[in-house]
Amino acid sequence: MKINPRNKGKLYGTFIGLAVAVICIAYCYLLPQMWHIYILSLLYIPIGLWIGYTYDRINHLASFDTLTGAANRRMLIQMLNRYLAHADRSGTILSLIFIDVDKFKQINDRYGHEQGDFALQVVAKTIEANVRSTDVVGRIGGDEFVILCPGLSRTQSAGLVQRIKNAVSQQTRKYPLGFSAGISVYPEDGQTADVLLCRADEFMYRNKAIKAT
Repeated sequence: MKINPRNKGKLYGTFIGLAVAVICIAYCYLLPQMWHIYILSLLYIPIGLWIGYTYDRINHLASFDTLTGAANRRMLIQMLNRYLAHADRSGTILSLIFIDVDKFKQINDRYGHEQGDFALQVVAKTIEANVRSTDVVGRIGGDEFVILCPGLSRTQSAGLVQRIKNAVSQQTRKYPLGFSAGISVYPEDGQTADVLLCRADEFMYRNKAIKAT
């Protein structure tokens, strides 16, 4: 899901700048001897726009991961709680997919951190390209991603994981890229955000251990 934060800072900033400019013009009209401050009215709109843009930028940085563009942990937890509340009201299910990139440390050590960052970007973009518009993709740790899938069963989520794995494995030729995943489902595996995350994390490490044997 492409989360669109309410970036209204530029709109509000422009409106405030325009309002102050009008007040300034009216002040100069009522007091002609203050005509020299008329020029200030021309500056208020761009200043308001810049302040609004800065506010929107800060708000974006507070909600999204700068490297991958995925939702950060703060935003993901907010969306998870929102989806859980909706699932509780509607009596529907919600699946949570916990993803950990395999051998990420080896990629960093052998090819450098720049390639490690590239690998994370590849995984994030591939996940985004394969999920539904209602799903939410977040990065909650160094090489850990979470996908929120409202209305998706465990079997359907497993199919999604396999589709993403196939797509990720085809993205880089320089080194093999893959991941391990665990799935938890509301309300079967838990009814709170923390429990569902922990359960999905446990299933992921269990699957990673099976792959290593």
